[in-house]
Amino acid sequence: MNDTPSSRPTALERLTRNLSSISATHLVAGMQKVTRAVMTQGAVVITRHEQPTMVLMSVDHYMKLQQAAEPNLDALTRQFDDMFARMQGAQAAQAMAQAFDMTPRELGEAAVHAAGPDPSST
Repeated sequence: MNDTPSSRPTALERLTRNLSSISATHLVAGMQKVTRAVMTQGAVVITRHEQPTMVLMSVDHYMKLQQAAEPNLDALTRQFDDMFARMQGAQAAQAMAQAFDMTPRELGEAAVHAAGPDPSST
């Protein structure tokens, strides 16, 4: 296998290889066909001089991409608040007091036990 830089696909080629492709000229002439392809596949690559220049996608596909890119701040706030509340409870305080009372050896053994089995030992 030839692994020279010119034989490896570019990032653009890897990202667009499974999408349909249409030239801008054909786009104008065949909008209904393109619309069907977008609605069926979610997106179509638009080319200019045989080079990918745009991606035409459905609103649903676009919304999914946007939602995946944006953190759900309400959910993250709830997770933080729940974690903070657990850390303030009597059980957490008792566990920390026990950890501070441990010898370094006991603390190391507890850490190893909490980490679980060594995957290389199986």
